[in-house]
Amino acid sequence: MIGNLLRALIGLLMACAFALAAFIAGYVVQQTSAPAPAAAVATPGPARSPSAQSSAESDFAVFWEAWTIVKAEFIGTLPDAKKLTYGAIAGVVDTLGDQHTHFDEPERAEILQSDLNGSFEGIGATVDIKNNQIIVVDPLKGRPAEAAGVQSGDIILKIDGVSTDGMSLTEAVARIRGPKGTKVTLTIGRTGSAQPLEITITRATIQVDVVTQRPLDNGLVYLQLTEFTAPSSKTVDDALQELMKSNPKGLVFDLRGNPGGFLSSAVEVGSEFVGDGLILSERDKDGNLTPHPALPGGRATKIPLVVLVDKGTASASEIVAGAIRDHGRGILVGEKTFGKGSVQVSDTLSDQSHLTITIRHWLTPKGTDIHGNGLDPDIPVPFNEADKKAGRDPQLERAVEFLLTGK
Repeated sequence: MIGNLLRALIGLLMACAFALAAFIAGYVVQQTSAPAPAAAVATPGPARSPSAQSSAESDFAVFWEAWTIVKAEFIGTLPDAKKLTYGAIAGVVDTLGDQHTHFDEPERAEILQSDLNGSFEGIGATVDIKNNQIIVVDPLKGRPAEAAGVQSGDIILKIDGVSTDGMSLTEAVARIRGPKGTKVTLTIGRTGSAQPLEITITRATIQVDVVTQRPLDNGLVYLQLTEFTAPSSKTVDDALQELMKSNPKGLVFDLRGNPGGFLSSAVEVGSEFVGDGLILSERDKDGNLTPHPALPGGRATKIPLVVLVDKGTASASEIVAGAIRDHGRGILVGEKTFGKGSVQVSDTLSDQSHLTITIRHWLTPKGTDIHGNGLDPDIPVPFNEADKKAGRDPQLERAVEFLLTGK
């Protein structure tokens, strides 16, 4: 039975290798960050020639050699069919060498998708992967991670004693999340700390409030967006409609700690501030460009604007920040952004597992590829732990100063 299963499995893996385009073509909504993939419908892949099939079967001959030996001689228990299938698929994906391309089993995929419903159970921090390390992008204000002392920029070395070396982002998130009231211990590497820190956090139900709005002094207004989820563009539009009723003199748009989300949401939100021209272009592996122009009807395309950014500003939020600056609609104040300029698509497979693949890089309207580099602020302003403890926000203060004085 195992042998028959493996033959069927290898056929599947060969199809994955030769028909990757089929998985990509079936995706409905592109996304620019790993969590919360949308559903997909796979379409038939290109037909394989007999010579290509023969070559692939020859390449797998050594696999069958190895498996025959394992099956005959291994002293332990062989994995069941499902574990064998998932392990083989994950192994194939890992050989691609891309930290944002990954396979997620159904249970893990369900956990990662749960925040689209507006809440999830976990520690309340956004994380990403950079230089093959799991990095805390932003501990959400008032959530368990922040209360326990987790800081932006922390490197997660272990989760409940399990090393994150070689761990995918989705596996790390799945391990960190869990039922409210349970505990998770993170081993943290932190700049300025000679030894790793162990921080134990009690999980809770995390409500996702993606938009915050309020008036500021001197006729200015403030809008914060924490994530580019499917409904976030509508929420931003509603917030701008309300804010613009007072005919404000200027607007501070806060994208600090925003880890990204759906590319379509980035285009829609960016179009609120950019009246025409490109929001971004996507570039595929052959150099072909797919433009994404601004959509009509933006509510804030004329108002003086400052965008707050920091090292937690990533992916879709960098798309919007880059578009606003390239079109001369506003300046960036704060710190250098994260630097995630790749685009992923995600397929939901027949058993509800997810296959997420990096397919393109995106470019700012002026053609800048920020992947691995990020966006430098026009006015650099640090924001440290001492500021946070004292209740100061020097970045917001500097943004207000610029809007009032023009310098």
